[in-house]
Amino acid sequence: MRRTRRGPSENQELLLKTAHRLFTAQGYHGTTTKQIADESGVGEPVLFRHFGSKAGLFEAAILKPFTEFVTDWAASWDRRPPSSTDALVITRSFVKGFYAVVEDHRDLLRTLVAARVQGADRELERISAEFSEHFADGLRVMRRILLQHGEPRDYQHLDPPLTVAVACGSVMSLLLLDDWLFPGHERRPGKSRQINELTQMLLHGIAHRAG
Repeated sequence: MRRTRRGPSENQELLLKTAHRLFTAQGYHGTTTKQIADESGVGEPVLFRHFGSKAGLFEAAILKPFTEFVTDWAASWDRRPPSSTDALVITRSFVKGFYAVVEDHRDLLRTLVAARVQGADRELERISAEFSEHFADGLRVMRRILLQHGEPRDYQHLDPPLTVAVACGSVMSLLLLDDWLFPGHERRPGKSRQINELTQMLLHGIAHRAG
């Protein structure tokens, strides 16, 4: 494929998009850096210059969308006075945004989870450990927003670390374990229904809901 002269940021974005598509379709081990470079129209040396290795590119492909979501979500609420926060609105905005990130990258996340459990690939295991550290940073940002916008009104009785962990865990379970939770013979709920149910459960629990 003929190479086109582009700026560094454009090359990085092209490589990330192509890598995400190929990793999702073929798996981490079934995809080569040469294939990613060729399909991106970017030289393989450029790939290594930006990301260091295939593992580094995989890490960036999954980490960048998550950190961007957390940063943008937090910034959107930092611009608003806490007194104006509506519990339903902030909870739904979090569930909907995080759901979209996990849905778009579920196959890459499954690869990281498998690497952490199986421990057969040291490079992927390392990436999984590093991603978990960044994920923990994101959870802390989410807790900060929850505390700032929930005190002393809607969320004063919650345990912020546990609440955020349960929220993220619920979203990830629905998407990463969907085949287990919704077997083939059962009708799978649509996205809107899942997001609404998650929002209601986080706000009101299972039995104690607003009318």
